[in-house]
Amino acid sequence: MAVSVAAEWTELSNCFYRVQPLPDLQWQDVDLSELMVACAPYCGPIATVRDPNHLPRRGSGAGSAAGSAAQARQYISVFSAAGRPISRFLWEPPGGRLMGLGWREDAVGGLVLVSVLEDGTVHQCSMHGKGTLPRIPLHTNNLEGITEAHIFGMRGGGGAGERKGDGTGGEASGGKGEGGGGAVVAGVVCLTESCQLLAMVDFDEPEVFPLADPGLTEPPACMAVLEPVLTSADDVGTAQVAVLLGTEAALLRVDGETVQRVGAPEMATAVQCMAVSASGKLLACFTADGQLHVLLTSDLTRRISHYDTQLVLPPDDMAWCGEDAVLLSWQDPPALMLVGPGDAIKYSLGVEDEEDEEEEEEEGDEGDVKPFGSAAIRSAPAPASALHAESAQGRLILIPECDGVRLLSSSHSDFISRVPEPTVSAFALASTAPPALLLEAFDLFERRSAKADEHVRAMGVGVMGAAVHACMDAAAHEVDLDGQKRLLSAAAFGRAFCRKFPRDRMMSLCKDLRVLNAVRRAEEDGLTNGMRAMEMAGMPLTYSQYKELSPARLIARLCSTHHHLLALRVATFLSLRTESVLEHWAISKILSASQTPDEVLYDTIIKQVDTDKRGSLAVSFAAIATVAFHTGRHELATRLLEREVHTGRQVRLLLEMGAFEAALWKAEAGPDADFVFQVLFQLLDKAPEEQVFEMLKSHPTARSLFISYCKKSDIPLLMRFYERCSMHQCVAEQIVQQAAQEAGSVWPQERVRELEAAAELFTRTRDNGFQAKAVEDSVKLLRIQQQLEAAGTVQLPPPTATATGHSATAGSSRNGAAPPSHCYCHWCRGGFPRGRGGGGGEECGGGECERDDCCMPGSRQQPRCSEAEE
Repeated sequence: MAVSVAAEWTELSNCFYRVQPLPDLQWQDVDLSELMVACAPYCGPIATVRDPNHLPRRGSGAGSAAGSAAQARQYISVFSAAGRPISRFLWEPPGGRLMGLGWREDAVGGLVLVSVLEDGTVHQCSMHGKGTLPRIPLHTNNLEGITEAHIFGMRGGGGAGERKGDGTGGEASGGKGEGGGGAVVAGVVCLTESCQLLAMVDFDEPEVFPLADPGLTEPPACMAVLEPVLTSADDVGTAQVAVLLGTEAALLRVDGETVQRVGAPEMATAVQCMAVSASGKLLACFTADGQLHVLLTSDLTRRISHYDTQLVLPPDDMAWCGEDAVLLSWQDPPALMLVGPGDAIKYSLGVEDEEDEEEEEEEGDEGDVKPFGSAAIRSAPAPASALHAESAQGRLILIPECDGVRLLSSSHSDFISRVPEPTVSAFALASTAPPALLLEAFDLFERRSAKADEHVRAMGVGVMGAAVHACMDAAAHEVDLDGQKRLLSAAAFGRAFCRKFPRDRMMSLCKDLRVLNAVRRAEEDGLTNGMRAMEMAGMPLTYSQYKELSPARLIARLCSTHHHLLALRVATFLSLRTESVLEHWAISKILSASQTPDEVLYDTIIKQVDTDKRGSLAVSFAAIATVAFHTGRHELATRLLEREVHTGRQVRLLLEMGAFEAALWKAEAGPDADFVFQVLFQLLDKAPEEQVFEMLKSHPTARSLFISYCKKSDIPLLMRFYERCSMHQCVAEQIVQQAAQEAGSVWPQERVRELEAAAELFTRTRDNGFQAKAVEDSVKLLRIQQQLEAAGTVQLPPPTATATGHSATAGSSRNGAAPPSHCYCHWCRGGFPRGRGGGGGEECGGGECERDDCCMPGSRQQPRCSEAEE
């Protein structure tokens, strides 16, 4: 087996590369040469739409008026990586022709289809055509259109800077930015008709800004984007997008403020095609003289490698194969070349004539010629007509991944990647590495040969541990099930001879391989009817892609493609949270079951959610109810909302539905008073005051909070509420309190009117005689104060009645008037002649109260002249 595996490898710059055929594509009558294609990395879905720059072939369609009308209308078709149809929907947004098509990830890892139109409008929708996200205008100048758009931000894989006119659009930039690592910011870069650059960063909170003017008079030959990368301390506002433009004169680097002329001194001709590596650290440039240069993105004037392809025509597509090689493809004539440091591999696409094959045999020194693809390996010689049809449909799309390149044509798909080191050490020809020796010992053990013990003893305990780890790593990168079993069995055999081996690693690896084998399955052979829907994801993920994608994002992608059963079982198998899967399934069920009654749909959702006891406790029924409400199912939304356990989510949705009464009841039953205030503020903004006041009558908790809020912020609103509810005592108390607060700043005549109204209100209610009498006495004192003011005795300002008395006393002495003739006792209020028992003057100089019934205990006390009496 080792010989057959290693025989399919090709050596390039001390590394081995292999071509792994992927399952045949399941789509029918798809010609990629007529379509604009957007492929998501990590074996994601493939979106296709008719290329507006490509004229349809003559004779295609129905040949009738209906067929012409059907061709005029655009449909977006979405397929899985295996070519299995996912969705097809009409796509006719206003805004002109389609300039760019690509994918981005949402907050949870799901996929969103992004399209850029000629007028600069960015549209977003799900892969099923559900457009719930807002449109983003890139500029307001409708007279200047967009000629090219690049959508960036998909993690793991960058692509080639497409030449103008390719019609591929989409993820043509790629890479993880100049710095590598960190969080990647998604966005769009557009080239306008006047050769100006516009950038938009962050789809959730879009920020549109122009880049520096490159000073071009004609469009560049190619364009690539160096994606911004954020650290944990940065925010999106600090993201700096840089664009590389390949012009006839030079290679330009354009950011928000500067335009730099870059490029290595050895690059003598114009750059015609560019590609950024997945890490964002390397840049591959194909120049007009057929040279392929590799530069550092941190220093674009430094060249670290180059290769002469001896081809003048620029490649139609170019992508990095990992970080060590660059893959280039030409359509006319068909050619495919993998270029490494100082060497290259030329693949035959199976459509060359005999003369080309003879010439390639003579050019053995320039590079090995290897057959590639289904047309060369699997098919028999075809007639001339079939070859002509194959060449007409011979467009080859390169989809960069983190560990290789996927090749997509109209009929087949393959994957080119570097062979991992553990696999090389295990299966290389004449290998004596520890994993190869362990495999040989295991084969001898299965054949019941005594030499197996000799091999094990020869390896020793220290070498055995390294061999077990290498076999496990090789099994992780193996796609064939038999190869996985053989390597894992050898690792389990060798683990028995290791003293301290981490046994959890074997269990974790087996779990990962079971998940990968489940999502890779694209055929129904050998599956029961109950498992077909679950096992048909068709994602040929590698182990490296799976680890970089992460299981949580893989589950989100399975949900996006409506493989909910597989996503649920993967989450359960890996002990991950399942509520997101249940929520997405319920939302998809509501959106797809337009003819199903609400009662049946509610029972179906509740039954399925309740089967998962752990996930049902954390499911957000408010999110499901929101979708039901937006689709017009108000009864279903109300019933689902009753299952929500989070009060805040219930209140927010009820307010959105306009059910203010129900929202107020839920808020009062909740643990936080902020929910009640949230409902009250919404009511005051959207409902008439009369309706709010009537509603508060039956809600004592909300009424108390409303009154406490109004006392501090809105007294007029509180008075209107009291009057509306006929709360006369509260109105009177509020008037008295307000009059007391205004004492010293409002003249007595104004306060008299307020207190008279308060006294009249106190008389309307029972058991308020004391309050009414006290207010009337205050009115009398204020009227006396008015008289003193009219007589000119009191000077401005008159704060209180007590201060008025003091002012009147002082004023009388200064004007020569007689002082008051009597004083009164502080305890019994009894009067006596002023100055008795002591000296006279303006203040009482002393004296004793003459009343025998004075309430002061003990002996007679000195009276106090507190206020004057007439």
